[in-house]
Amino acid sequence: MRKLIYFVFMLFATATFAQNTGMVVGKVMDKELNNSPLVLANVSVKGTSIEAETDLTGLFVLENLEAGDYTLVCSFVGYETQEINVHVDALRPAELKLALAASTVSADDLAAITSLVQNETAIPTTGFN
Repeated sequence: MRKLIYFVFMLFATATFAQNTGMVVGKVMDKELNNSPLVLANVSVKGTSIEAETDLTGLFVLENLEAGDYTLVCSFVGYETQEINVHVDALRPAELKLALAASTVSADDLAAITSLVQNETAIPTTGFN
């Protein structure tokens, strides 16, 4: 019985100390609309392909990050992109709260976006009458 207790204790201790990755959790909000959540905002780790999108409540999770310092890039269409430095620790998740401000869009940019959307949504003609 004593050996069983020792084995379980060592197994638990090994599993606890074996974890060497951390995570970042956070919420992205709209600075212009009383901090309402921004749905489907993009949060990525600068210089990597690691990214996440916010859910319906503005929450995001970036998992399996090695312990260290990172720069997160948060972006959303029509809002200013924000970069924030964060330290990831393997023992506890880093928690963030971001508020993005709306950016100004020039008339030329708006016309370019509108024409792009119109071209994408145009009904293709098949040549049949």
